[in-house]
Amino acid sequence: MKKSKVLFAAAAVMVVLGVVLMVMPTPGEPDLVCAPEGAPSSGFADGDQDDCPVTIESMNEYNDWASGPRWDNIAGLVLVVAGLGTAGVAVVKARRRPATDAV
Repeated sequence: MKKSKVLFAAAAVMVVLGVVLMVMPTPGEPDLVCAPEGAPSSGFADGDQDDCPVTIESMNEYNDWASGPRWDNIAGLVLVVAGLGTAGVAVVKARRRPATDAV
């Protein structure tokens, strides 16, 4: 098999895996905890739990989760860029003619 075909196959695999990693939802979203009546709240309400006020601690935990880096998205982007680079190398190798020995 030609090297360029192997590189094209590797590029395709990297791009597909990268897109899957970028599109996949991030697991582990923390649950919001309703504050007891009379207790201090964060000022936000949870629409999934009848608009109950959310505790400060659970809102801080949720904000940390929401603003943190998405490592699966970053890895997916790196894979897509590497796949496109590999595809570029494959195109160059496919167009290059084999060198002939001039005697």
